[in-house]
Amino acid sequence: MQLLSGWLAAKRNNYSLINHQTITYFPLTTLLINNLEIREIKMMKYLHFTPAMLAILLAMAAGSANAEIDYQRLVWDQDPAHKAVIGFNQTDSSEKVILKYGYTTDENSWLSQGVANTEVFNETFTSSFVRLTGLTANSPVYYRICEGSTCGERMWFKTAPIDDTSFVMLAGGDTRTGWETRRLGNKLLAKIRPLFIMHGGDYTGENNAIQMKEFFNDWKLTFSDDTINGMAYKRIYPLVPTHGNHEDKDYQTLCRVFGVDFNADGLCTTDDTYGAFDVSPLLRIYTLNSQYQQSGWSKEGEEQASWLASDLAAKGDKVTWRFAQYHKPFYPHLKKKDENPQLFSWWAKEFYQHGLNIAFESDTHLNKVTHAVKPVGCTFEVTTSGGTIYAGEGSWGADARSVDKVYDWTLDAVSIQQFKIITVTVDSVGMRTAQFDSGATTISAKERSDDPTVLPKGVNWWRAKGIGEVLTLTRNNAGQSIIN
Repeated sequence: MQLLSGWLAAKRNNYSLINHQTITYFPLTTLLINNLEIREIKMMKYLHFTPAMLAILLAMAAGSANAEIDYQRLVWDQDPAHKAVIGFNQTDSSEKVILKYGYTTDENSWLSQGVANTEVFNETFTSSFVRLTGLTANSPVYYRICEGSTCGERMWFKTAPIDDTSFVMLAGGDTRTGWETRRLGNKLLAKIRPLFIMHGGDYTGENNAIQMKEFFNDWKLTFSDDTINGMAYKRIYPLVPTHGNHEDKDYQTLCRVFGVDFNADGLCTTDDTYGAFDVSPLLRIYTLNSQYQQSGWSKEGEEQASWLASDLAAKGDKVTWRFAQYHKPFYPHLKKKDENPQLFSWWAKEFYQHGLNIAFESDTHLNKVTHAVKPVGCTFEVTTSGGTIYAGEGSWGADARSVDKVYDWTLDAVSIQQFKIITVTVDSVGMRTAQFDSGATTISAKERSDDPTVLPKGVNWWRAKGIGEVLTLTRNNAGQSIIN
């Protein structure tokens, strides 16, 4: 029998157990009962525990016997002032599930909403999705997921505003590896309390059920702990997901795992890999599928490009700012990564002509930011009169790769693990790059409520060459970005 010599993390209580003696033998399958997952175990058939460890594990298993709702996630795919998608997995029961929600903590006043659809990913990862509509804008929404008369933990989120209220958001990608760093990033997210998150894709390495469970186990670290009217709540943050190349095994990953229905047709199809919506009058965000450049997807790629051009022309100028996210960069800052001229030809001109302010790219596992640029021929040219900023490139966990390729229009690029924190106001956008450590203070719920743009102290901000910690953008008359 093989021995467990490292640590075991029990998801219910988020702590570790160290085994230095081997006395009690248990088959691995025994320890997967009652929703208790043992992590960081590779190819082990048996686990060995001291009596003290065994007592703790059995107590945890007993305490989790009714914890049949797991892997909660909240997604925005349209009208986030009034709508939200709440996803979860029902792990040990087939009892009917109802989501109860309201705008105060008085549960007697709450409404109820049933499951809209259930999707199966990788044969064994079955997710249920509740679609909330008619929500009050710019308001806290409190909820619990209930099976019969038993309700789970208390959660809450905030809807988007319908006015020019400023906000803080987060953009990053490539959480597929470097799980310890991923967890540091997730914990930092909980301290910052952004209004929402743009994720650039590559959630896992293999796009399978086992690794997706690990992703969502770690996602729990993004929840902020609050005490509201004497009751324990967790704040959950809306996610806007992107299709990355590591999702290519299943082009329906976004709708099967996250419940995305960008085109609002009620179906889970590959069309749900791209879409757009207004967060508020301040911002419209575009999510694009860069993998449509792959062989066999040219028709879908052309359709997406046509849709993008039409949407930017019709709706882009109705808001103050425009951001986009997609996985593969036009021009990666790494020699071994291919450039992507097809994406450039599809999108770069439209971005520039319609005033896309920032394009968030991932995939390369490093940090970069460009000057404001405009497309000229098959490349970019720096402009000081207004253009698009390209930022990225992944590394929210994934090991940072060395920057070995820069361009005339690269402002700065370094090998670090990071995500972007963006402050959006009427007059400007401030973009910071947060590195992952545990030194940041925590923003409280009251502090965030009192000041929608406050940020924690002690964040390890990267300083861009010639810019510093904050890249500040203003707009020209055409709405294009100017670095201030």
